[in-house]
Amino acid sequence: MAKKFTIQYRQLKTQGLNDGVDLQAVLIDVLRRRHWDDNAKLRIIDIDQDQSFVILNKISDPATWDGPVFAGQLIHLQEGSDVQAVMQSLEEDTAEFVLQNLNVGDAARVLKGTLYFAIAGNHVGLIEGQQVRGRTLERYLTALLQRAEEFEPGQAVILNGKFTAGDGKELSESSEITVSAVPNAGSEGIRPGAAQRATDIVENEVARAREEGATVFDVLATLGWDAAAIESLRAEVPDDGWIEGFFRVLIKQRSRKKPISRATINEALRNIDPADLGLRGDGSEKGGVVKLSTQRSINTHGSLLDPADAMEQIVNALREWAAAGKIDCNFDR
Repeated sequence: MAKKFTIQYRQLKTQGLNDGVDLQAVLIDVLRRRHWDDNAKLRIIDIDQDQSFVILNKISDPATWDGPVFAGQLIHLQEGSDVQAVMQSLEEDTAEFVLQNLNVGDAARVLKGTLYFAIAGNHVGLIEGQQVRGRTLERYLTALLQRAEEFEPGQAVILNGKFTAGDGKELSESSEITVSAVPNAGSEGIRPGAAQRATDIVENEVARAREEGATVFDVLATLGWDAAAIESLRAEVPDDGWIEGFFRVLIKQRSRKKPISRATINEALRNIDPADLGLRGDGSEKGGVVKLSTQRSINTHGSLLDPADAMEQIVNALREWAAAGKIDCNFDR
């Protein structure tokens, strides 16, 4: 069975790293030199220090590593032998579905999520999972390269996005960034978990928050409103009304706005869904903002992607972007 998945484009930010850094070459060199290429156990990193484990699990055939692309599968596992599930058929007529704890064994580690990626030089294509996002890949690669002493403390892998205007043209330098929020109906109240989602937004994980609906009240919490102030505002909304929010981020010097550069936008918004954004500058962004990405059909086994097909489709996307002149990537090296 095949399903459609989004392949995103990212590019290593080289500023602050060694001159001439090549992410693909550095990663392959580390795997070979440290003999981490043939033993996944050596690629386990507890990046959150919470007994959950991120692993560069499946990797492309080492015989192909001298070619133009390296590809891999990143998985995030958590400890715990109990999994909560409903064992009944959802077609069953019942007053309620019963949640049960299933013990999968003390040796088992539960999969939180999976991410697939391919690297060509400093160009990266990736398919995010529900719980394993681009930021996880950045943090994992940073930790791996620091462990191998390729990176010094303070150096980090930052994988910038590439944003264009809705008509496909390069972004102008924008005078302000606007962030939309889902309207709150009067009787809705403050959504559970707003504080956690606010933290995620601060850490540029808006894409994950948006799946649950980052609301006006969530954004206000991010801006420092306390629960009492938010509840007071909510109480003023009629039952048949709603509250909407329109938030602007801009740089000002004296009374004038200063432009926000394309480089800043590509970095600061790299983990944000463009559907949450609108850019205002010289008017060329009226068609909206588009992050370089494409949708592809990928074979699946149940809810899991076929690793080989996922990596192949990511490589194909990188090649097509390069052929179309959308990225400056050389596949003939």
